[in-house]
Amino acid sequence: MVKVLFLFLVCLVGFVGCGKKESRFGEVSTPKPKMEEPLPEDPEERHKVAYIRAAQAFSRNDLEGALISLDISDQAKPKQAGNANLRGAIYTRKRDWVKAEESFRLALQLQPDLPMAQFNLGEVLFLNNKYPEAREKFQIFLNSQPKNDLGLYKMYLCDLLGGNSSKANDYLRTLKPDPMSPIYYFAKAAEAFHRGDKVAATEFVSSAYRIYPPDANSTFADSLVEKGYLTGEQMSAPTSDENKVKAEELKTLLPPAEKPGSKTKS
Repeated sequence: MVKVLFLFLVCLVGFVGCGKKESRFGEVSTPKPKMEEPLPEDPEERHKVAYIRAAQAFSRNDLEGALISLDISDQAKPKQAGNANLRGAIYTRKRDWVKAEESFRLALQLQPDLPMAQFNLGEVLFLNNKYPEAREKFQIFLNSQPKNDLGLYKMYLCDLLGGNSSKANDYLRTLKPDPMSPIYYFAKAAEAFHRGDKVAATEFVSSAYRIYPPDANSTFADSLVEKGYLTGEQMSAPTSDENKVKAEELKTLLPPAEKPGSKTKS
């Protein structure tokens, strides 16, 4: 809701996620308007160009400009699932949950097999603590992308935060460090935060940031920020000075993990 919006997060013109960070960390000034080429007269081309402009405005956090362009796209070609999904992402970033949910549900009415709308609707429900309903949407998303780590992570969080500790623990036991994904470290951090062990949780997050690039971590850390476990500052510098000694001691809790691209010595 929203990075990958909400997804990975995330390609704005094929897959619009719901990016949340801008609204969470303070106001972002609206860019100065610039001259644009006139829109095409042909309805199909007008729809496409206006949609692209809406997506571009969304990417720079010009939410009102995005809505204006999206209205033009809708007028040129009504009832488009992609437009409804983007509109939901915009309202998610504005944190207008009612309109966001309405938009994603409309997208799914227009195109039931739209994976990004399933994920984004799940994210809105997740952000509003509707964990069973959110889990259902994430499961539908995973049916089309069964190995998507962010979807699996969201399912795990729904079980953990929704009180299904048995299922959450069963899934956590299956996880191992992966050089390509930080899901192990953030799932372990979420579990530690949930049981009140902030020191262990912080070390898991710190380990992820030592191993993986920031963009890979941010989509997972975002959920912990939304749930109040992390702050925006901790996403870039998760270990404070006062915790360094304790974090060092907790390294024994972490299984060994290689940095992406590193090779083990035989």
